[in-house]
Amino acid sequence: MRLLLASALSLLLACTAAFGQSPGDTRIAKWKDDRTAVFLLMFDDSWPSHWQVAAPELVKRGLTATFYICPAKGEYKVHADKWEKELWKQGMVYGVHTMTHGGIKDAQHGEYEIGENASYIRTIVPQTKDKLVSYARPGTKPGTWNITNEEEATLLKKHQLIDRPPFTGHGAVYHLKTTEEMLALADKAIAAKDMEYLVVHGVERVGPVVKYQDFWPLAQTVFFPLLDGLKERSEKGALWVTDHITYHQYLTEHDSAEVKVLESNDKSIRLQLSTKADPKLYDQTLTLVTTVPSSWKKCSVTQGTQKVTVPVSNGTARYDALPSGPEIMLQEDTTP
Repeated sequence: MRLLLASALSLLLACTAAFGQSPGDTRIAKWKDDRTAVFLLMFDDSWPSHWQVAAPELVKRGLTATFYICPAKGEYKVHADKWEKELWKQGMVYGVHTMTHGGIKDAQHGEYEIGENASYIRTIVPQTKDKLVSYARPGTKPGTWNITNEEEATLLKKHQLIDRPPFTGHGAVYHLKTTEEMLALADKAIAAKDMEYLVVHGVERVGPVVKYQDFWPLAQTVFFPLLDGLKERSEKGALWVTDHITYHQYLTEHDSAEVKVLESNDKSIRLQLSTKADPKLYDQTLTLVTTVPSSWKKCSVTQGTQKVTVPVSNGTARYDALPSGPEIMLQEDTTP
């Protein structure tokens, strides 16, 4: 009898935990749009195939990536207009990969290679001014990288740069050669509800005028199905395909975020979302999932001057809000 009572009590507690949420109870989604995992695409060395092939194919599928550029490198200088006036306007994001990709002699030279690269990006992409920018140390010839890790870290801090995950084990062509191997990274992230990434150098170019291929060119027969697979997982809500800095900002804000219920009744819910991250550098919205009164079918969400209407599904409303911003107001939307 005691065993039956204990089992019944356990079941009751489980049901209460699953279904007993009160209006106003709010969960901060681990990832944007409450997706399961994150995947980052990264393209190194600012090769012509990036603007000729990679970016157009990303745009077709509504995807984005980080392009790590070398503004004083030969191929970049020839096609600078493409980088300065086109790619970032298509939703692509730039990262620092040093000015020349030729190495660094000393800390003073590092100021040029790293600092000038960051300054250049912030000049051509206005919304990156005074904001965080991603950084990737380039692979250079032996004996050409002559600053210490500490000196490099000092430069990154000074120029508000965030180091990306390492190349090791994640290089297209060099480490991973097939679409299946690359999508396995995405599925690994989904299984772990975490982040994975792929680093690409060149992408195969096809056509009668193509006289050479960029470094480590990824075949289009591998690359295009990879993008299709990422898009498919994104559309199912399993994957958030984003750039490195946006991922870093969301993760940093999320890890210290807290939401407080200021007021909750049948008519409205008032919330306050905060984070310990510096709002000047960490200004990404976080996704919130709030339980609302059972009678609500649609919900208007207002934060400051921003207002959206979202559907109610299974008794919850999902929406984005800015941490450390104005309070959030949820109200039933009764419009047809």
